[in-house]
Amino acid sequence: MPTNRRYLRRSHRVKLTHTQAMELWLGASHNGSAFADDEHKREAWFRNRDKIMRLWGKGGRRPMGWWAYEAREMGLRFPGQAHERSALYEFTDVLSADERAQLEAEWRKEFDRSFEEHFFYCAGPDKIFTGDAARWQHWLFVDLPPPLLDKWLAEREQALVA
Repeated sequence: MPTNRRYLRRSHRVKLTHTQAMELWLGASHNGSAFADDEHKREAWFRNRDKIMRLWGKGGRRPMGWWAYEAREMGLRFPGQAHERSALYEFTDVLSADERAQLEAEWRKEFDRSFEEHFFYCAGPDKIFTGDAARWQHWLFVDLPPPLLDKWLAEREQALVA
């Protein structure tokens, strides 16, 4: 007797859970890893790398899976979230030209803003900075790379002299 059922092909690979995807993005939680072992995590990273990089590998940032398995091969260590963007900008060819241009434009905007009249930086209750101290605090906060800072300060000085 004929049937109208169709065979459904299912992937032989185990799908990545949301918790595992989040660990590859942000790192392991305080409850421990969602993976059986490091080999399982490494395999999951390289199997799902393109999808994870498309989602979270932008804006001068890279997922923790990238830092754990690909950055090591380049001799890089995770500098911490506060300095991740400047480290990738300064020391690698990892960032695309568009990504570098986007970061430069963002940093230039923040650099120029720091010279506006009445600019201040608030570092917490009763910690309000003005003038040069505010600028330096702000440049550290936005993770402005030293080579760009030196270049833009020199340009600003030349413009003031001319």
